[in-house]
Amino acid sequence: MKDVTKGLTISRSVLATPFNQEHPRLSPNHLLELVTRLCLFKAERWGRRALFYETHRDYFPRLSASRFVSRCRALEARYRALAQLIFLIPADERLVPVHAVAMRRT
Repeated sequence: MKDVTKGLTISRSVLATPFNQEHPRLSPNHLLELVTRLCLFKAERWGRRALFYETHRDYFPRLSASRFVSRCRALEARYRALAQLIFLIPADERLVPVHAVAMRRT
């Protein structure tokens, strides 16, 4: 039988890290910025998809003639509106991390 472990090296990055290391937590404002960017990315993606099918109408006649392109435009508008809504939330009303308090039974 062959020894399968012969010559095996394990990288330090693969080894488990100790649990006592703290990971930096993102601020809630940073999370809202990430959600805003994600919504804008999705809006641009839906817009590009609609433009693609409008431009190549000859190659995709069924999709371009159906409600698909109008639905893509509607989703683009909704994602842009959501991104604008999230961006306009005042800084004092943004989410604040709250630590859960354990209830004690008496």
